[in-house]
Amino acid sequence: MDNTRDMLEDAVARMLAERVEPRGTLAAEQAGIDADTWAQLGLIGVTGTEAARMDFGTQAVVLKATAYSGALVPYADSEVLGRWLALGAGLDCVDEVLAVKVLPATACRFESNSMRLAVQGQRVPWGRYAQQVLFSVSTQGCSFVAAVPSAVLQLRPGANLAAEPHDFAQAVFVDVAAENVREISAGWSPEAVMARGALCRAVQMQGAMGRVNELTLRYAHERKQFGRALAQFQVVQSYLAAMASELCATEAAAEAATAAIDGGVRSEQEIAAVKVRAGQAARVVVAHGHQVHGAIGFTREFPLNLWTRRLWAWREEYGSESHWARRLGAAVVARGADALWPDLTLAQEA
Repeated sequence: MDNTRDMLEDAVARMLAERVEPRGTLAAEQAGIDADTWAQLGLIGVTGTEAARMDFGTQAVVLKATAYSGALVPYADSEVLGRWLALGAGLDCVDEVLAVKVLPATACRFESNSMRLAVQGQRVPWGRYAQQVLFSVSTQGCSFVAAVPSAVLQLRPGANLAAEPHDFAQAVFVDVAAENVREISAGWSPEAVMARGALCRAVQMQGAMGRVNELTLRYAHERKQFGRALAQFQVVQSYLAAMASELCATEAAAEAATAAIDGGVRSEQEIAAVKVRAGQAARVVVAHGHQVHGAIGFTREFPLNLWTRRLWAWREEYGSESHWARRLGAAVVARGADALWPDLTLAQEA
Protein backbone atom coordinates (compact mmCIF):
# COMPACT_ATOMS: atom_id res chain seq x y z
CA MET A 1 0.00 0.00 0.00
CA ASP A 2 1.45 3.40 -0.90
CA ASN A 3 1.80 6.36 1.46
CA THR A 4 -1.39 8.03 0.20
CA ARG A 5 -3.46 4.98 1.05
CA ASP A 6 -1.72 4.63 4.40
CA MET A 7 -2.60 8.21 5.31
CA LEU A 8 -6.16 7.85 4.06
CA GLU A 9 -6.66 4.62 5.98
CA ASP A 10 -5.36 6.25 9.15
CA ALA A 11 -7.55 9.36 8.75
CA VAL A 12 -10.72 7.38 8.04
CA ALA A 13 -10.07 4.87 10.83
CA ARG A 14 -9.46 7.60 13.42
CA MET A 15 -12.55 9.56 12.37
CA LEU A 16 -14.77 6.45 12.49
CA ALA A 17 -13.36 5.33 15.83
CA GLU A 18 -14.22 8.72 17.32
CA ARG A 19 -17.73 8.97 15.89
CA VAL A 20 -19.17 5.49 15.33
CA GLU A 21 -20.23 3.16 18.13
CA PRO A 22 -22.89 0.42 18.24
CA ARG A 23 -25.53 2.32 20.22
CA GLY A 24 -25.25 5.27 17.88
CA THR A 25 -25.61 3.01 14.85
CA LEU A 26 -28.69 1.34 16.33
CA ALA A 27 -30.20 4.78 16.89
CA ALA A 28 -29.28 5.83 13.33
CA GLU A 29 -31.13 2.80 11.97
CA GLN A 30 -34.40 4.47 12.94
CA ALA A 31 -33.65 7.26 10.45
CA GLY A 32 -31.82 5.06 7.95
CA ILE A 33 -28.52 6.96 7.90
CA ASP A 34 -25.78 8.21 10.23
CA ALA A 35 -25.91 11.76 8.87
CA ASP A 36 -23.09 13.10 11.03
CA THR A 37 -20.61 10.41 9.96
CA TRP A 38 -21.66 10.82 6.32
CA ALA A 39 -20.95 14.53 6.51
CA GLN A 40 -17.56 13.90 8.13
CA LEU A 41 -16.57 11.53 5.33
CA GLY A 42 -17.17 14.41 2.95
CA LEU A 43 -15.00 16.73 5.05
CA ILE A 44 -12.00 14.40 4.85
CA GLY A 45 -12.31 14.23 1.07
CA VAL A 46 -13.53 10.71 0.31
CA THR A 47 -16.93 11.61 -1.15
CA GLY A 48 -17.93 13.77 -4.11
CA THR A 49 -17.03 13.98 -7.77
CA GLU A 50 -13.30 14.53 -7.27
CA ALA A 51 -12.97 11.65 -4.81
CA ALA A 52 -14.74 9.36 -7.31
CA ARG A 53 -11.65 9.52 -9.52
CA MET A 54 -9.65 7.53 -6.97
CA ASP A 55 -8.80 4.01 -8.09
CA PHE A 56 -10.79 1.14 -6.62
CA GLY A 57 -7.93 0.06 -4.37
CA THR A 58 -7.99 3.44 -2.62
CA GLN A 59 -11.78 3.41 -2.32
CA ALA A 60 -11.59 -0.13 -0.94
CA VAL A 61 -9.69 1.26 2.05
CA VAL A 62 -12.73 3.38 2.92
CA LEU A 63 -15.19 0.58 2.10
CA LYS A 64 -13.45 -1.81 4.47
CA ALA A 65 -13.11 0.80 7.23
CA THR A 66 -16.77 1.87 7.14
CA ALA A 67 -17.91 -1.76 7.19
CA TYR A 68 -15.56 -2.59 10.08
CA SER A 69 -16.94 0.35 12.09
CA GLY A 70 -20.56 -0.53 11.29
CA ALA A 71 -21.25 3.02 10.06
CA LEU A 72 -24.65 3.38 8.43
CA VAL A 73 -23.56 5.41 5.39
CA PRO A 74 -24.12 5.05 1.60
CA TYR A 75 -20.44 5.19 0.65
CA ALA A 76 -20.44 2.00 -1.45
CA ASP A 77 -23.69 2.68 -3.29
CA SER A 78 -23.46 6.43 -3.79
CA GLU A 79 -19.72 6.96 -4.24
CA VAL A 80 -17.91 3.81 -5.36
CA LEU A 81 -20.79 2.72 -7.59
CA GLY A 82 -23.06 5.68 -8.29
CA ARG A 83 -20.41 8.37 -8.78
CA TRP A 84 -18.35 6.00 -10.94
CA LEU A 85 -21.35 5.29 -13.15
CA ALA A 86 -22.28 8.97 -13.42
CA LEU A 87 -18.76 9.91 -14.48
CA GLY A 88 -18.68 7.09 -17.02
CA ALA A 89 -21.98 8.24 -18.50
CA GLY A 90 -20.97 11.90 -18.56
CA LEU A 91 -23.77 12.95 -16.22
CA ASP A 92 -23.34 16.06 -14.10
CA CYS A 93 -24.59 14.99 -10.68
CA VAL A 94 -22.46 17.43 -8.67
CA ASP A 95 -21.87 15.94 -5.19
CA GLU A 96 -25.38 14.75 -4.38
CA VAL A 97 -26.24 11.30 -3.05
CA LEU A 98 -26.82 8.83 -5.87
CA ALA A 99 -28.60 5.49 -6.06
CA VAL A 100 -28.02 2.81 -8.68
CA LYS A 101 -30.46 0.20 -9.93
CA VAL A 102 -29.92 -2.40 -12.67
CA LEU A 103 -33.13 -3.11 -14.58
CA PRO A 104 -33.83 -6.14 -16.81
CA ALA A 105 -33.98 -5.47 -20.55
CA THR A 106 -37.74 -6.09 -20.53
CA ALA A 107 -38.24 -3.11 -18.18
CA CYS A 108 -37.27 -0.44 -20.70
CA ARG A 109 -38.14 0.69 -24.19
CA PHE A 110 -37.81 3.79 -26.32
CA GLU A 111 -40.85 5.95 -27.01
CA SER A 112 -40.40 8.94 -29.35
CA ASN A 113 -37.68 11.10 -27.73
CA SER A 114 -37.67 9.42 -24.33
CA MET A 115 -37.02 6.10 -22.62
CA ARG A 116 -39.86 4.50 -20.69
CA LEU A 117 -38.88 2.47 -17.64
CA ALA A 118 -41.09 0.01 -15.78
CA VAL A 119 -40.09 0.61 -12.16
CA GLN A 120 -42.98 -0.51 -9.94
CA GLY A 121 -41.77 -2.71 -7.06
CA GLN A 122 -38.07 -2.15 -7.75
CA ARG A 123 -35.94 -1.86 -4.61
CA VAL A 124 -33.78 1.26 -4.65
CA PRO A 125 -30.84 1.22 -2.18
CA TRP A 126 -30.68 4.49 -0.21
CA GLY A 127 -33.48 5.82 -2.40
CA ARG A 128 -34.98 8.20 0.17
CA TYR A 129 -31.64 10.02 0.52
CA ALA A 130 -30.73 10.03 -3.17
CA GLN A 131 -31.39 13.08 -5.29
CA GLN A 132 -30.90 11.01 -8.45
CA VAL A 133 -31.40 7.32 -9.23
CA LEU A 134 -29.23 5.99 -12.05
CA PHE A 135 -30.93 3.13 -13.87
CA SER A 136 -28.54 0.85 -15.73
CA VAL A 137 -30.28 -0.91 -18.64
CA SER A 138 -29.57 -2.78 -21.86
CA THR A 139 -31.90 -2.77 -24.82
CA GLN A 140 -31.60 -3.25 -28.58
CA GLY A 141 -28.05 -4.49 -28.12
CA CYS A 142 -26.85 -1.28 -26.42
CA SER A 143 -26.28 -0.20 -22.81
CA PHE A 144 -27.69 2.99 -21.31
CA VAL A 145 -27.78 4.97 -18.07
CA ALA A 146 -30.98 6.87 -17.32
CA ALA A 147 -30.95 9.52 -14.57
CA VAL A 148 -34.26 9.91 -12.73
CA PRO A 149 -35.07 12.24 -9.78
CA SER A 150 -35.92 10.01 -6.84
CA ALA A 151 -39.12 11.98 -6.11
CA VAL A 152 -40.59 10.76 -9.41
CA LEU A 153 -40.40 7.13 -8.25
CA GLN A 154 -42.89 7.62 -5.39
CA LEU A 155 -40.72 5.62 -3.00
CA ARG A 156 -42.15 3.59 -0.13
CA PRO A 157 -39.75 3.03 2.80
CA GLY A 158 -38.09 -0.35 3.07
CA ALA A 159 -34.86 -1.81 4.45
CA ASN A 160 -32.58 -4.80 4.14
CA LEU A 161 -31.46 -6.98 7.06
CA ALA A 162 -28.73 -4.46 7.87
CA ALA A 163 -31.39 -1.74 8.28
CA GLU A 164 -29.96 0.08 5.26
CA PRO A 165 -32.70 1.86 3.28
CA HIS A 166 -33.93 -0.25 0.36
CA ASP A 167 -37.02 1.66 -0.69
CA PHE A 168 -39.68 0.40 -3.08
CA ALA A 169 -40.65 2.35 -6.19
CA GLN A 170 -44.43 2.80 -6.40
CA ALA A 171 -44.62 4.52 -9.80
CA VAL A 172 -45.58 2.10 -12.57
CA PHE A 173 -43.74 3.78 -15.46
CA VAL A 174 -41.22 6.62 -15.66
CA ASP A 175 -40.51 8.52 -18.87
CA VAL A 176 -36.92 9.78 -19.03
CA ALA A 177 -36.19 12.66 -21.43
CA ALA A 178 -33.49 12.07 -24.05
CA GLU A 179 -31.07 14.52 -22.42
CA ASN A 180 -31.07 12.39 -19.25
CA VAL A 181 -30.26 9.15 -21.08
CA ARG A 182 -26.68 8.26 -22.02
CA GLU A 183 -25.49 5.41 -24.18
CA ILE A 184 -22.39 3.88 -22.61
CA SER A 185 -19.62 1.45 -23.49
CA ALA A 186 -19.23 -2.06 -22.12
CA GLY A 187 -17.08 -0.78 -19.26
CA TRP A 188 -20.18 0.75 -17.64
CA SER A 189 -22.81 -1.76 -18.84
CA PRO A 190 -25.30 -3.43 -16.46
CA GLU A 191 -22.94 -6.42 -16.28
CA ALA A 192 -20.08 -4.09 -15.28
CA VAL A 193 -22.29 -2.41 -12.67
CA MET A 194 -23.20 -5.80 -11.20
CA ALA A 195 -19.55 -6.84 -11.09
CA ARG A 196 -18.37 -3.63 -9.42
CA GLY A 197 -21.28 -3.82 -6.97
CA ALA A 198 -20.34 -7.41 -6.13
CA LEU A 199 -16.74 -6.38 -5.46
CA CYS A 200 -17.96 -3.53 -3.23
CA ARG A 201 -20.03 -5.94 -1.17
CA ALA A 202 -17.17 -8.45 -0.95
CA VAL A 203 -14.81 -5.78 0.41
CA GLN A 204 -17.48 -4.61 2.85
CA MET A 205 -17.99 -8.21 3.97
CA GLN A 206 -14.25 -8.46 4.55
CA GLY A 207 -14.43 -5.48 6.90
CA ALA A 208 -17.50 -6.79 8.73
CA MET A 209 -16.00 -10.26 9.13
CA GLY A 210 -12.89 -8.69 10.60
CA ARG A 211 -15.02 -7.03 13.28
CA VAL A 212 -17.00 -10.22 14.02
CA ASN A 213 -13.74 -12.11 14.33
CA GLU A 214 -12.33 -9.48 16.70
CA LEU A 215 -15.46 -9.38 18.88
CA THR A 216 -15.61 -13.17 19.10
CA LEU A 217 -11.94 -13.52 19.98
CA ARG A 218 -12.29 -10.92 22.73
CA TYR A 219 -15.46 -12.51 24.12
CA ALA A 220 -13.87 -15.99 24.11
CA HIS A 221 -10.98 -14.75 26.24
CA GLU A 222 -13.13 -12.73 28.65
CA ARG A 223 -16.07 -15.10 29.19
CA LYS A 224 -15.53 -17.96 31.63
CA GLN A 225 -17.34 -21.28 31.92
CA PHE A 226 -16.53 -24.00 34.49
CA GLY A 227 -13.66 -21.86 35.76
CA ARG A 228 -11.94 -21.49 32.38
CA ALA A 229 -12.06 -18.91 29.61
CA LEU A 230 -14.04 -20.07 26.58
CA ALA A 231 -10.91 -19.73 24.46
CA GLN A 232 -9.31 -22.58 26.44
CA PHE A 233 -11.89 -25.11 25.23
CA GLN A 234 -10.75 -27.07 22.20
CA VAL A 235 -14.03 -26.78 20.30
CA VAL A 236 -14.01 -22.99 20.73
CA GLN A 237 -10.40 -22.87 19.56
CA SER A 238 -11.44 -24.75 16.41
CA TYR A 239 -14.19 -22.18 15.80
CA LEU A 240 -11.75 -19.28 16.21
CA ALA A 241 -9.22 -20.92 13.90
CA ALA A 242 -11.86 -21.54 11.22
CA MET A 243 -13.06 -17.93 11.41
CA ALA A 244 -9.51 -16.59 11.04
CA SER A 245 -8.75 -18.82 8.06
CA GLU A 246 -11.98 -17.82 6.27
CA LEU A 247 -11.15 -14.15 6.80
CA CYS A 248 -7.63 -14.63 5.40
CA ALA A 249 -8.98 -16.42 2.33
CA THR A 250 -11.42 -13.57 1.67
CA GLU A 251 -8.68 -10.97 2.07
CA ALA A 252 -6.48 -12.77 -0.47
CA ALA A 253 -9.32 -13.04 -2.99
CA ALA A 254 -10.26 -9.37 -2.48
CA GLU A 255 -6.68 -8.24 -3.08
CA ALA A 256 -6.53 -10.22 -6.34
CA ALA A 257 -9.86 -8.81 -7.57
CA THR A 258 -8.90 -5.25 -6.63
CA ALA A 259 -5.58 -5.55 -8.45
CA ALA A 260 -7.38 -6.92 -11.52
CA ILE A 261 -10.00 -4.17 -11.70
CA ASP A 262 -7.40 -1.42 -11.18
CA GLY A 263 -5.03 -3.06 -13.66
CA GLY A 264 -7.62 -2.91 -16.41
CA VAL A 265 -7.22 -6.59 -17.22
CA ARG A 266 -9.68 -9.50 -17.12
CA SER A 267 -11.44 -8.98 -13.78
CA GLU A 268 -14.85 -10.67 -13.89
CA GLN A 269 -13.45 -14.05 -12.90
CA GLU A 270 -11.59 -12.54 -9.95
CA ILE A 271 -14.70 -10.62 -8.88
CA ALA A 272 -16.86 -13.72 -9.21
CA ALA A 273 -14.35 -15.68 -7.15
CA VAL A 274 -14.20 -13.15 -4.32
CA LYS A 275 -17.98 -12.76 -4.11
CA VAL A 276 -18.36 -16.53 -3.88
CA ARG A 277 -15.50 -16.80 -1.39
CA ALA A 278 -16.79 -13.94 0.77
CA GLY A 279 -20.25 -15.49 0.88
CA GLN A 280 -18.90 -18.87 1.89
CA ALA A 281 -16.68 -17.27 4.52
CA ALA A 282 -19.52 -15.18 5.91
CA ARG A 283 -21.58 -18.30 6.50
CA VAL A 284 -18.82 -19.81 8.63
CA VAL A 285 -17.87 -16.59 10.43
CA VAL A 286 -21.46 -15.72 11.35
CA ALA A 287 -22.30 -19.24 12.49
CA HIS A 288 -19.20 -19.65 14.64
CA GLY A 289 -19.38 -16.09 15.96
CA HIS A 290 -22.90 -16.62 17.22
CA GLN A 291 -22.07 -20.11 18.50
CA VAL A 292 -19.27 -18.74 20.69
CA HIS A 293 -21.41 -15.83 21.94
CA GLY A 294 -24.46 -17.98 22.62
CA ALA A 295 -27.90 -16.41 22.94
CA ILE A 296 -26.57 -12.97 23.88
CA GLY A 297 -25.14 -12.54 20.38
CA PHE A 298 -28.63 -12.36 18.89
CA THR A 299 -29.83 -9.56 21.14
CA ARG A 300 -29.88 -5.96 19.95
CA GLU A 301 -28.29 -4.92 23.23
CA PHE A 302 -25.09 -6.75 22.24
CA PRO A 303 -23.08 -5.30 19.31
CA LEU A 304 -22.42 -8.55 17.39
CA ASN A 305 -25.70 -8.36 15.45
CA LEU A 306 -24.72 -5.08 13.77
CA TRP A 307 -22.12 -6.90 11.71
CA THR A 308 -23.75 -10.30 11.30
CA ARG A 309 -26.91 -8.68 9.94
CA ARG A 310 -24.78 -6.84 7.40
CA LEU A 311 -23.09 -10.06 6.35
CA TRP A 312 -26.44 -11.78 5.87
CA ALA A 313 -27.70 -8.87 3.76
CA TRP A 314 -24.58 -8.29 1.67
CA ARG A 315 -24.23 -11.98 0.76
CA GLU A 316 -27.34 -11.69 -1.40
CA GLU A 317 -26.78 -8.25 -2.93
CA TYR A 318 -25.28 -7.83 -6.41
CA GLY A 319 -25.49 -11.57 -6.90
CA SER A 320 -25.42 -14.44 -4.42
CA GLU A 321 -22.77 -17.16 -4.29
CA SER A 322 -24.77 -19.37 -6.64
CA HIS A 323 -25.16 -16.54 -9.19
CA TRP A 324 -21.43 -15.82 -9.32
CA ALA A 325 -20.47 -19.50 -9.11
CA ARG A 326 -22.46 -20.12 -12.28
CA ARG A 327 -20.81 -17.13 -13.98
CA LEU A 328 -17.37 -18.30 -12.91
CA GLY A 329 -18.01 -21.85 -14.07
CA ALA A 330 -19.28 -20.66 -17.45
CA ALA A 331 -16.20 -18.46 -17.91
CA VAL A 332 -13.83 -21.33 -17.09
CA VAL A 333 -15.61 -23.66 -19.52
CA ALA A 334 -15.59 -21.02 -22.25
CA ARG A 335 -11.82 -20.49 -21.96
CA GLY A 336 -11.17 -24.21 -22.30
CA ALA A 337 -9.10 -26.78 -20.46
CA ASP A 338 -5.75 -25.46 -21.66
CA ALA A 339 -6.36 -22.09 -19.98
CA LEU A 340 -7.34 -23.48 -16.58
CA TRP A 341 -3.88 -23.86 -15.05
CA PRO A 342 -2.50 -20.56 -16.40
CA ASP A 343 -5.63 -18.82 -15.06
CA LEU A 344 -5.23 -20.42 -11.63
CA THR A 345 -1.57 -19.47 -11.41
CA LEU A 346 -2.08 -16.01 -12.98
CA ALA A 347 0.43 -16.95 -15.68
CA GLN A 348 0.35 -14.76 -18.78
CA GLU A 349 -0.37 -16.44 -22.08
CA ALA A 350 2.05 -15.78 -24.89
